[in-house]
Amino acid sequence: MGTVETRNQIHNVINQMPPEKLDAVLSFLDDLQRSNEDETARLMSAPGFMKDYREAKEDIRAGKTVSFKAIRRDV
Repeated sequence: MGTVETRNQIHNVINQMPPEKLDAVLSFLDDLQRSNEDETARLMSAPGFMKDYREAKEDIRAGKTVSFKAIRRDV
């Protein structure tokens, strides 16, 4: 996918998001922009990262998640 197509897809997704999620998106993008480019490149090139990321997104969509409260109780 080319840069222009990727940017257009990002804009489309953001435009369809509910307002209450926009702060989280902005925060993520700010963090990503501030992150060290070498770190980002290493992460993106790590074997299996994109596969794991896509699987995690599918799990979230399917509701296969654990609440923070449930995790916190074990700590």
